Amino acid sequence: MTTTANKTVVIKTLAPNHFCLDQNLNPSVVQTIAKSLPWYGPKFSPHDVPNFYDVSGITENPEAFKLVVETFVERYEQSMKEKPTKIAGFDARGFLFGPTIAMRLGRSVVC
Repeated sequence: MTTTANKTVVIKTLAPNHFCLDQNLNPSVVQTIAKSLPWYGPKFSPHDVPNFYDVSGITENPEAFKLVVETFVERYEQSMKEKPTKIAGFDARGFLFGPTIAMRLGRSVVC
């Protein structure tokens, strides 16, 4: 459990190696992230993508960005039996979040 800006990040295990925010214990965290993550349908989609979430809202909101990073850090530090040795970012989201998560964990990053 990590506390960020008076908000507690609590991870819930859904299955082995499958985690998410506990929405019952994190209502303000989930709301902060969700409000910063706009969803677009086909009408607004570039390149005929049917539905997508635009992560730029998270990167534009320092509180939401920090909460997302803390969620991953909490997952890797507390919830996983085997800790990662490197953080890999293979796509645009990995390039955005990977280096910050790696820095917080004291690990190297591969992008």
